[in-house]
Amino acid sequence: MLTICKPLISVPGICLVRSITLLHVRPIARSFVQQKVMSQALSSKSMLEDQAFGGDLLNRSVGDRRDADFVKAAFDGSASLLITGRSVLAQQASGSNGSRQHTELCWLSPEEIAEYGITPQTDSQTSVTDQEGGALVPYLLGRTKQETWSFAIDASAYSKQEQLHDIAKQKGFVMQDLRSMVAHLSGTDLAVAGHAVALAGWHQANGFCGRCGAPTVPIEAGAKRCCTKDKKHRLYPRTDPVAIMLVESVDGSKVLLGRAKTIRHESMLTCLSGFVEQVETIEEACRREVMEEAGISVGPVHIAGSQPWPMGRGGTCELMIGCIAKATSDTLHMDQSEMDDVRWVSRDQLQTAVEDSQRTDTPYQGGSAKPTEGVDFWIPPPTAIAHHLIKSWADRQTSWFSKL
Repeated sequence: MLTICKPLISVPGICLVRSITLLHVRPIARSFVQQKVMSQALSSKSMLEDQAFGGDLLNRSVGDRRDADFVKAAFDGSASLLITGRSVLAQQASGSNGSRQHTELCWLSPEEIAEYGITPQTDSQTSVTDQEGGALVPYLLGRTKQETWSFAIDASAYSKQEQLHDIAKQKGFVMQDLRSMVAHLSGTDLAVAGHAVALAGWHQANGFCGRCGAPTVPIEAGAKRCCTKDKKHRLYPRTDPVAIMLVESVDGSKVLLGRAKTIRHESMLTCLSGFVEQVETIEEACRREVMEEAGISVGPVHIAGSQPWPMGRGGTCELMIGCIAKATSDTLHMDQSEMDDVRWVSRDQLQTAVEDSQRTDTPYQGGSAKPTEGVDFWIPPPTAIAHHLIKSWADRQTSWFSKL
């Protein structure tokens, strides 16, 4: 509704009233309404459901990690996750009905950690030789609601890997790859395990200073690394931003999906995505990636949600920034050097694909099932933000954007 008030002063192009000022209202009205409607839609929790690896309940606000005495005291009464590479110590447990199996993380006390031949070093000063011998630095993850301090201990450099696995097996535990546990851990356990694996992976990849080449050591309970030659050289845990977008066609009846050559599942289609480059906005990254991979120009872009992804390309932790976008052209020009498939997909096909993704015999679950007749592809499982972007559009009865 637009209320017209009697002007106090008349100036060409501007109408001054008692409560509001309208500048060239008619040309911008539709754009403003569109932006407002989209903002309201995107601010609603119903736009995207909670994402896997989000929801870490540990309190990470730790102000005393610089105090070595505090770290030592905190570790003495702590619980720790044991990490090797991207694997975490875990165990199988029965579900509430006593039949279904699920996975739980194994938290170890300092005394239990010693049974694996590991000697935690809270002073952070350990050499490669020390680590091979089991002298490992605990990385502080946070504190539980019960006031228990939680740490991660990375045993990747430990020379007695076979002994470590044997002891775990004797106790009914197993070092299990994080990716294989995504669908079987609780949401809170998955978030903590993801944090631990991402932090450990960053430490593994940054043993030397990128400025002078000298060895680095973890400091402040694993929050940073410091160069041993120049203490001014500090390294901080890295997160790579990735724009992942679902692009709606000009007429709003289809969305753009594709499959990069790096994707191992030949029958999968997913949202286009790419790293956000330096001095580039998320919206600009979306437009650039879609043009590079599909030859489609993109107009409006809106951020719909995000998902941390600790198992990123190149071993880094990524932040997947989910976007919806509106195409301003429909003719595809696929980059054949990077993509195996790019196509427009209808809502009917996506609704079927979403239903198929809930099955337990899909390739993602280790099965060999075929998609439902009429659909020749799978979409990512519910553990990926791409699934939720696709599902949110498939569940709608109308397009995201007004027709251009």
